[in-house]
Amino acid sequence: MSISLDPCKDYLAQTILATLSGLNTAEPLNISVSDIFSMLEKPPQDDMGDFALPCFRFAKALKLPPPKVATAIAEALQKDSSGWISRSSTVNAFCNIYVDKNKMAASIVPNVLSGHAFQYPIAPENSRARVMIEYSQPNTHKEFHVGHIRNVCLGSCLVKLFRYCGYHVVAANYFGDEGTHIAKCLWMMKRLGKSPSTNDDKGAWLGDIYVQATKALDEASAEDRLRYDSEISQILAGIESKNGEWYQLWKETRTWSLDAYKSIYKWIGAEFDRDFFESEVSEESQTIVSEYLQKGVFKEDQGAIGADLANDKLGFMLVRKRDGNTLYATKDLALAKRKFEEFKIDRSIYVVANEQNHHFKQVFKTLEHMGFSQASKCYHLSYGMVVLPEGKMSSRAGNTVPFMRLKDSILSELHQILDKYKEEWPTDEINETAKRLCIGALKYGMLQADPAREIVFNLKDWLSFEGNTGPYLMYSYARTMSILRKAADSGHKPWSAIDIKQNSFNLTATSEHELLRAIYDFNSVVQDATEQYRPSHLCTHLYYMCKAFNRFYSDVPVLKADSSDLICMRLSLISAFAQTLRQGLLLLGITPPERM
Repeated sequence: MSISLDPCKDYLAQTILATLSGLNTAEPLNISVSDIFSMLEKPPQDDMGDFALPCFRFAKALKLPPPKVATAIAEALQKDSSGWISRSSTVNAFCNIYVDKNKMAASIVPNVLSGHAFQYPIAPENSRARVMIEYSQPNTHKEFHVGHIRNVCLGSCLVKLFRYCGYHVVAANYFGDEGTHIAKCLWMMKRLGKSPSTNDDKGAWLGDIYVQATKALDEASAEDRLRYDSEISQILAGIESKNGEWYQLWKETRTWSLDAYKSIYKWIGAEFDRDFFESEVSEESQTIVSEYLQKGVFKEDQGAIGADLANDKLGFMLVRKRDGNTLYATKDLALAKRKFEEFKIDRSIYVVANEQNHHFKQVFKTLEHMGFSQASKCYHLSYGMVVLPEGKMSSRAGNTVPFMRLKDSILSELHQILDKYKEEWPTDEINETAKRLCIGALKYGMLQADPAREIVFNLKDWLSFEGNTGPYLMYSYARTMSILRKAADSGHKPWSAIDIKQNSFNLTATSEHELLRAIYDFNSVVQDATEQYRPSHLCTHLYYMCKAFNRFYSDVPVLKADSSDLICMRLSLISAFAQTLRQGLLLLGITPPERM
């Protein structure tokens, strides 16, 4: 978290540095306020304090045992008169610090209520960095299914997180719009003599044709298979020639796929600044092979050309086959070169399933050998596949859950739940609420698990309004809005930032402090989720923050509190929670309904 938005940690860091500087040092500490700020951590248990400072790092320079350093810091903090520190203690080499919760509330709540807490201060190193996040990357001529959604959710969320933290972000997509799978699809279209009707979803129709093609090829006799492969090869050559019947059919059907995908992106709220296409880097990939073969980066081996990465323990990466064709890896090299040169990016993030782990290790290492300094800042966010309870999905086998069919099914189920509001709510609000719940359930289900983990798709669990789900978090937000509306009807409203300055917080319950601390930690968690490429960290924090709110609301009277000031004070804490939760959900790509 930035120091400028965290006066408590800022003050602690400065006080601790002054204490360390006052001790007799045999050599310079080489420790800054920012260093101490980042070292202040949250203890594993609430009763161990609000912050813990490990003192091992200071011991060597001070030539003192770590526990003695911790004691010196604790004693200095005990004498503090700023109002920030309630008490301090030591546990071996750790100094545990307890912050005055009313002072913390008076600091953080006004910042949240004014929105200032979410105007993340941009660190110079962030604002200067250009980050490209490449995600989605579907193959055309295949149907978009639920397995593709995890990639979209991860990539879209990372774009939001990095932008929130002040980075200049370019969101990119890379469509696989050429290859044998497309030739197979066109081959089957002609074989069947079929075209989609005006009522057909053309993207889904192409996906079905592709499944039929693979089935026909798998079931063909050896003799027929040779003939079919020859026909498909001729189609592929026709596409690559950029001329003739097959090329024109490729262009037309490619548009069907792209239109279908873009319709899904619009519905789910995924946006891209730049679309790349596999077909546009084909010629560049050939040029790269020739150029870097001449430079000695690539080597020829029995007519094939590749990068020898044996010394890097990554084997041999083929970049041009004996028949003269390049490979997917070659195109990734050409795409990376274009990214570096066209966008001058400093950091390149690829959101791609874990099946490509070895591929990206080879690509990044090859880029390094090619002389691109940005190679060290290429990162593959590897994620586990989305599987059905019965096993892995495959477009080729046709055992996927098509996204559009899934979306319609979820919306139908949600409309049944929302039917009870037909007489009270406008139809537009019911439709919008169903859409938000649908998107929220899907996105949260995809994001709440660590990316490295495989996800077993279980829609029933994801739509539950209990437990660690999107609907539970959205319901928690709607509940706070209901409380605030009910309070307003009774003539009560949360303290404003000015009211807070004129009054004093009086937080006495443990549940109040737990909720306050969860609000306080929000920006730190966002920063961690960003730098670790783990939206799941933010999901976990928001879930526990909602649980803290529900404990607080059941433990402490709000609208029936003893005084009007106490009601308004607690309403301001509820409002701060609601605004923090909403900001967190927006970073996940979820817009919560205002009522449910």
